[in-house]
Amino acid sequence: MEYLNKLLFHIEKDGSIFKNPEINYVLGLTNTQVKDLKKEAISNGYIQEKEKREFILTPKGEEYLKKNPIKSWCSKDFPKRPEINLEYLKLEKMPPILTKAIRCLARHLLEGEELKQNTIEDYLSRELLAENSSCKDLKEEIEKYILNGEKIKLTELFDKFMAYGITKSIVGILLLSVLAKNKDILAIYEKLQFQLKLNQLMFDRMIFCPQNFEIQKTIMEDLPVLEDLSIVLSNIKSKNILDITKNLIYAIRELDKYTMNTERLSKKTTRFRNVIVNAKDPISLFYRDIPKVLTGKLLPECNNNDLLKEYKNSINELRCATENMISEIKEFFLASFQADSREEMRKRFQKIEEFLGEKELRILFNNVIETESDDELWINRIATFINKSRVPKDWSDEDIADFKVKVKDLALNFYSIEATVGTTKKGLNQTLEKIIDKILELSKDEQKVIMHQILNN
Repeated sequence: MEYLNKLLFHIEKDGSIFKNPEINYVLGLTNTQVKDLKKEAISNGYIQEKEKREFILTPKGEEYLKKNPIKSWCSKDFPKRPEINLEYLKLEKMPPILTKAIRCLARHLLEGEELKQNTIEDYLSRELLAENSSCKDLKEEIEKYILNGEKIKLTELFDKFMAYGITKSIVGILLLSVLAKNKDILAIYEKLQFQLKLNQLMFDRMIFCPQNFEIQKTIMEDLPVLEDLSIVLSNIKSKNILDITKNLIYAIRELDKYTMNTERLSKKTTRFRNVIVNAKDPISLFYRDIPKVLTGKLLPECNNNDLLKEYKNSINELRCATENMISEIKEFFLASFQADSREEMRKRFQKIEEFLGEKELRILFNNVIETESDDELWINRIATFINKSRVPKDWSDEDIADFKVKVKDLALNFYSIEATVGTTKKGLNQTLEKIIDKILELSKDEQKVIMHQILNN
């Protein structure tokens, strides 16, 4: 039975090994394997219980161990292969129990989850990642390979180090340790797209779909302007291109749909937004793309003050785009009704309330006279009703154009009623004003008859 010689070897050294809470780590086997091997050793007469839970080898057990000595995993064929005690790490196909343990170890190293003692993930950490680990030199070699500054394909990394005669699981765990240690300076790309956050789920994909991933060190030469750019979106200065990129992308992702899609921005800011949205590489983004868009030069060639000024201008334009648009539609709405204020609109609508037969104007009336909300919410409600669609922050440029056309139509209908009732003559031409003057000479009852005729037709 596989690993039986290993069990017998350790019983020969320590007959009380079954009392050791770390027996699975000492033997490098799973709990199930240990139980099965113990049962096998007893049933075949290889071990004999001396005291409770203490065993000694029988002559038969000694003979078995002599014929089946433990062999080193190291070999002349693979001189760089380290000695590994945990047997499940040597398997070509990763067993489910190891997959689960690696996920737990990833959450510990990447997300700060507590590592429970005497678990397989704890044993993995002690076996492969401890200071005195037999894999120390191999881990340092992997780190050096990753930090050489070139973008590397993850498949190439696995191919290189698995050629040393070690399994994918061992390379994966050593890789995990290197990534966790250097996560602030390593850019990770999945299907050519820069990824913002390395966590257990992403590392899981890296292990099982390495063909989709690339890694690159992101430290650039000392460029003081990076610190100035960093504090535009953060209170903490940083020269770390990865931190600056992440803060910028997070800021862009928080923008409203309108800001992300509108072309009603300056050409420079539109291009600035687009290169960030389509960014695939933090180094290229700040070394080439953003400086080129804002100043026409590469980062080292830029005047720092000019670049910083344009960067701030574009960020501010994006941050204010939706606010400016809402302010614009509010001004347009008031201007279309030739009103100077929300209060004036409310009073004018209330004067003609009893003559508002058209459904659209009745609903608009309810929104206009509302007094509880602030100005921003007020115009948002009106705009959403008029366009009969999304709220303004989710609008497109076409929605703005539709809004303006509909407002003009509503304003003309409103003027007609307002002038007919006689509360104002705003919005009418001189010819119509003369007609209105004649209507106003009529009695109230005659005016009402004419008004009813207009509404019914």
